[in-house]
Amino acid sequence: MQKQTGDSNGDIVPLYAPCRKLSIGDPFRWLKMGWQDFKRTPWHSLAYGLAFVFFGWLFLYVALANDNNALIVSLIFGFLIMGPVLCFGLYDISHQLEQNHKPTFRHERQKAFHEMGHERLFATMMSMLLVLLFMVLSIMAGIEPEFGQTTGSYVVASLLIAMVFAGLAFCTSVFTLPMILHQDTDGATAILTSINAVLRNTRVLALWALIIFVLTAVGFVTLIGLALIAPVLGYATWHGYRETIITKG
Repeated sequence: MQKQTGDSNGDIVPLYAPCRKLSIGDPFRWLKMGWQDFKRTPWHSLAYGLAFVFFGWLFLYVALANDNNALIVSLIFGFLIMGPVLCFGLYDISHQLEQNHKPTFRHERQKAFHEMGHERLFATMMSMLLVLLFMVLSIMAGIEPEFGQTTGSYVVASLLIAMVFAGLAFCTSVFTLPMILHQDTDGATAILTSINAVLRNTRVLALWALIIFVLTAVGFVTLIGLALIAPVLGYATWHGYRETIITKG
């Protein structure tokens, strides 16, 4: 049962929305539903997918162009951390399809502007997390310069730290923006709802996080593959939100 607080009028306001109990096979069904959404709007989806390819390779180029191991790891994982922000339009496409409406860029743009305040707060939080990750990795290299230049030990240690940060980002973001879009809720409530869902479905959502990581890595390795994978993951996340979070409507 979700915790509650009172507003200025004395009404009871829930701190977060409740969630359903998930089964281990649910993430794979979300992927199937995401693929079905992709097939219903292939060209619309590819437009977003190509944007992911552009920003993904821009992040990677900036990282590799700098002889700074901390920056390389931070930017690569930064793409995963900032991914939910880039997926907002994809969530709206699935929402429009769910309502049997034809998706339009105009509707997605209007929805994004309407939720700009909540989105900006969330994007700022994710940016701060990314900056903190870079600072931690830079401090590691600064304390022991040789450690920062040792590819084996530094890469292993920095990847482990980056995975911890990515895990924190996943907990706070997995269902946050879909809920903001769907319920027009404030950022704090959406974030608490996302964290609660992860805590109550840790095993299933850990699998979902692993699927996202692996498929994103495949997208990078196959160059253009991200144009297909990113939209499917975005749509699948929307369906995961709809099946997990108990909302009005």
